[in-house]
Amino acid sequence: MKDKRRHQRYRVDHHEIQGKMTWADKVEIIDISSGGVRIKADSRLNIGKEYMITLGDSGNATMVKGFVVRAEVTGSEIRDDGGQVLIYTVGIMFKENQTEKIAGILKSLEKPEAETVPMADDRRLSIRFQITASRELTLSSPTQFSVKVISLGGMLVQSELSLDINSSIPMVLSLDADHTVNCIGRIASCIKVEATGQPLYETGVEFTGLTEHDTALIKTFIDYLSVAPGTAL
Repeated sequence: MKDKRRHQRYRVDHHEIQGKMTWADKVEIIDISSGGVRIKADSRLNIGKEYMITLGDSGNATMVKGFVVRAEVTGSEIRDDGGQVLIYTVGIMFKENQTEKIAGILKSLEKPEAETVPMADDRRLSIRFQITASRELTLSSPTQFSVKVISLGGMLVQSELSLDINSSIPMVLSLDADHTVNCIGRIASCIKVEATGQPLYETGVEFTGLTEHDTALIKTFIDYLSVAPGTAL
């Protein structure tokens, strides 16, 4: 059968090409204090891992850093497509030296529409507010990936993230020590692969939002691969 792909693909397994993608998702605040936040999420967050937390709209957003101190499955939900997902309750402790930013977040929750009330029987030193009205924040974390296959149109990468088909993810691709490519990757496929320990996913990514400079860098790298034995697919 004739290959109908627009671009020739090349294996890069032995070139150790790495990159980072910034995963982001909306989560629901359960309660919050100056020391940390408790959230409800539909994806598993790793204990000890650092995340960037963004609260507010695009014109007035506050970003703080925190790390997961506990996470447990507390339920499940049925989605519109009929699929079932696990729901996690996650405790995140804010990192130090962010007092002013966190105070701004807490002040924004004092508005009438937020409907915050102190929690009963709370023995924490800092006051923790229970969020009685729905309030979302964005949670993001840079995640490493390794490139398995690349072409002018996209790449096949391996990482620990399961990503939604057709979602768009900011990515940075390190071709070597001196050259990096920035793009928005459209997720074309995501398949779980066999692995020991941490689950791994092979994800098909379509390059979008490339500048002429970044396109030229990828083409130069592919030209190099085209003359290397055993790389063409």
